[in-house]
Amino acid sequence: MRRLFPLVSLGIFVVVVLVVAFTALPDRDGGDGGGGSGAGGGERKEREATQVDRKVLAISIDGLNPDALAKLGPAKTPNIHRLIDEGASTLNARTAYEKNITLPNHTSMVTGDPINADDGGHGVTWNVGDPSKSISKDEESVFTVAHEAGLSTGVFVTKQKFELWQRAWEDDIDLYVPIDDHDDLVPEAAEDLADEQRDLTFVHLSLPDAAGHASGGMSPEYLEAVEESDAQVGEFLDVIDGDPELSKELDVILTADHGFKPGITNHSEKVYENYRIPFIVWGPDAGAGTDLYELNADDYRDPGKDRPDYEGPQPVRNADLGNLALDLLGLDPIRTSDIGEKQTLDVK
Repeated sequence: MRRLFPLVSLGIFVVVVLVVAFTALPDRDGGDGGGGSGAGGGERKEREATQVDRKVLAISIDGLNPDALAKLGPAKTPNIHRLIDEGASTLNARTAYEKNITLPNHTSMVTGDPINADDGGHGVTWNVGDPSKSISKDEESVFTVAHEAGLSTGVFVTKQKFELWQRAWEDDIDLYVPIDDHDDLVPEAAEDLADEQRDLTFVHLSLPDAAGHASGGMSPEYLEAVEESDAQVGEFLDVIDGDPELSKELDVILTADHGFKPGITNHSEKVYENYRIPFIVWGPDAGAGTDLYELNADDYRDPGKDRPDYEGPQPVRNADLGNLALDLLGLDPIRTSDIGEKQTLDVK
């Protein structure tokens, strides 16, 4: 028995050493285990939403000048005014600093980044569909984070140039629908919202932009396009109102990529009426009738009529959309983002 005891002790020692060694091995599924890429290039750790049954519908109305909402009033734009009255909003948000055009600004919305690559931005400076150009493979988006958390995503757009997003984040966008005709796209998007109830849906509407380019900002044709866009927003609100559970779960973020100066058919970045846009948040997580700058006096500054760059106190920007949406979903910010990455934009 005396000779057996040392052998047993040695066996126990070996087992303990092996257990400690295997425990110390790196997580093969999570890379460095911290949510980012490890030094060995392991796969990124999947994230989990911390809120249960939260959903976000993001709507961008291309070319929407907030002055049109004031001129038309609640009688002619009842749905957007409802979002303002029942939600948290400002009609003095800002576009990206560098450009006020569709593809660069919308890409800032979903990446939370400036435009210029030299400043850490996403680098999308062009505004046409060009299969030879693409976003850096390392540039993440709101869809990337949502997909990693196992959430469903959908994109409905009225301009074919958004195929850039499909190429960049093909695995992260579950449904991508590009239809130029709003009469077809809006009902399809509304039906998808009703039937699929995706966790994150992005919808692009563009009637004011088309009317502004054709007839000038604030023209009768432009104002009519804003009215029609309001009615399209109403189609989504009808879906939400018709489903008690969805109305308890879903927040709407509404913004624009630029405005339109009265009588002008372009939207250069240095014109106040072009770089000023609305930013509205409505739903169970938003405070009714609240002003975003008053809610966020410690972190954001109302720019008045100024056009701030990315240094110093920041205005609310359309590029806050991505990280705000993730915050509402209970997720961490976009890892590659620079705008709203601390998720400090309060909506209540």
